[in-house]
Amino acid sequence: MAGRYRSFDEEAVLKQATDVFWTKGYESATTEDLLAAMDLNKGSLYNAFGNKKQLFKTVVNYYTAAIFKNLRTDIDMSDQPVEVIRSLFRKACDPKDPSAHLKGCFLGNAVAELANIDGELEQQAIDKLVTLKNIFKEGLDKARSMGQLPADTDTELTARYLLNIWNGINVTRRMYPYRKDLEPLLKMSLNMLP
Repeated sequence: MAGRYRSFDEEAVLKQATDVFWTKGYESATTEDLLAAMDLNKGSLYNAFGNKKQLFKTVVNYYTAAIFKNLRTDIDMSDQPVEVIRSLFRKACDPKDPSAHLKGCFLGNAVAELANIDGELEQQAIDKLVTLKNIFKEGLDKARSMGQLPADTDTELTARYLLNIWNGINVTRRMYPYRKDLEPLLKMSLNMLP
């Protein structure tokens, strides 16, 4: 039996679902919130994505896929991989709309919220943050092999440190949503990189 034709733009509805989950959190986002944002009826939602939990899992994969692919590509193509990593942090400090800082990090929020609610969803968010750490390590390994970091640099530990900074800046930017406040903190945090 052939699959049903979807009469909606899947990327557009996933973006809308991401916004709902990011703003409200997993638990507080109702099916009605999601349907309204995605402009779908219940049947279309369930046929396309299953239940709310399955939709959230799809959203996490959707949200991270392009970000991770682009970051890996930028590191692979750059002769300054550490600068690519620094640039990612600078972008986190300088959104077009400072009120976006109040949402924090989508993945960090999910780990914190889901810790005592749904271990499977929490683990998915943790796995994505570990992937980010691994991408940092790939960039650091490349920089070390190019002589841009000392040969004895522990790239695994440094990548974990960068992930720690990432998680921290995404909480702190809720308190200080303006670049003028965040940039000095970020500069201090990243001082250990050349």
